[in-house]
Amino acid sequence: MATLPTQIGPIPGSVTTIRSKAARFAATADAILEAVSGLRTAIADTRQHESDALDQLAENATKVADRLGSLQNRYDEASDALTSFATDLETAQRDAQNLVAEHADAAQAQSSYERQIAYYRDERARATDPVEAADINRHLLSLTQRRDGQAAQAADAQARFDRIIEGLRQSGGDAARKMRDAADGDGFNDSLWDDFSGWVAEHAEILKAIHSILQKITLALSVLSFFFPVLAPFALAAAAITAGLSLVLAATGQISWIDFALDVLAVATMGVAAAASRTISGVVTALKGTRVARLAAQGTNNPLRVVTGSFNGVLKGKNGLSLFGGKLKLPSVTWLRQVNSAKGMTNAHFLRIVQSAKAGAGGPLDDILLNIGRQEILKITVSAGITAAAKGVDTALGTALPKILDLVGDTQHEMPVLGDIADWYEGMKDAATWRIGS
Repeated sequence: MATLPTQIGPIPGSVTTIRSKAARFAATADAILEAVSGLRTAIADTRQHESDALDQLAENATKVADRLGSLQNRYDEASDALTSFATDLETAQRDAQNLVAEHADAAQAQSSYERQIAYYRDERARATDPVEAADINRHLLSLTQRRDGQAAQAADAQARFDRIIEGLRQSGGDAARKMRDAADGDGFNDSLWDDFSGWVAEHAEILKAIHSILQKITLALSVLSFFFPVLAPFALAAAAITAGLSLVLAATGQISWIDFALDVLAVATMGVAAAASRTISGVVTALKGTRVARLAAQGTNNPLRVVTGSFNGVLKGKNGLSLFGGKLKLPSVTWLRQVNSAKGMTNAHFLRIVQSAKAGAGGPLDDILLNIGRQEILKITVSAGITAAAKGVDTALGTALPKILDLVGDTQHEMPVLGDIADWYEGMKDAATWRIGS
């Protein structure tokens, strides 16, 4: 329906079109009623024969008839709602049209009185005879009262028009609500969300496979980003895409919300680790600057070279096997472990600086920077631990525990406890899964 006007004017809308749609809905409801009646007659006929096939047919037909019966109500309600609204629209359009004419007459009369008032005010200004001026004043007073009366009549027409519009808006809202309630309450899932959920259900296996691949890609990129920081944004983007697909699958009941929460947790902890690593990189740069300044204040020759050598010195031993005559140096196993543990080369470098690089160290500013770096390392450790613990619990309870139960067999003193845990966890995952239409 078109937007309703706020100023007095014709109300748009085709009553004929609305009534035509209402009639089509009523005809559809009648057709459904006829189909239900035919089904129920057929069901009654099958009961006169003894046959398992006919019994099954009757049972299925009964279910179809019941479903069609509820669908008939949707169209009946829609027809009634549109018919009622069409009547209200017709009445509102007729009343509004009367007000249009009434308001136009009042506005025209008001404008005429305004022109007369302006004319006699000029006449009064030119009048020199007191008696003539007094007559003009009396006439002006009469004109003003008539003009004000017409203005009040126009305002009253506008107020009545506002009430008509508000009533029509209420009628339209009631009709829409009645149709929506009938559609939502008949058990037929045919909204846009239902269509989307159905599409997801049809392609669930493919989407789950893509989700699994994305999880593996995210894991690989996150590990590689420890050694190649340029990959960190790609790892975070892959984690976000994985979480987005996980949200779609969880919202449509294909995976549990717990699985979605784990994917979101991976995004959150990865973001925390990335931010902490950037802070640590800044801390390393600041440490180098403050230590150079400290040595310079102490009179050390070429303090930059001394501090740089101190920092580079702690990285000795990070290289392992050399290939191609020393042109290619592989990282040592110890360095790989440290980078993996610290979740980044910069973080591992900082930890070595804390432990071994002492040139220019000391002083309150140096201590403050070291404490900031340690706090960021703690954030990375805690975030990684949270993710690992959550996934470990999920894996243990969702996969390992059923296998343990199978191995335990009929052991009496363990089975009740483990069985209760398994049942609780599966129940929790089921409860955390929202299936459309369930």
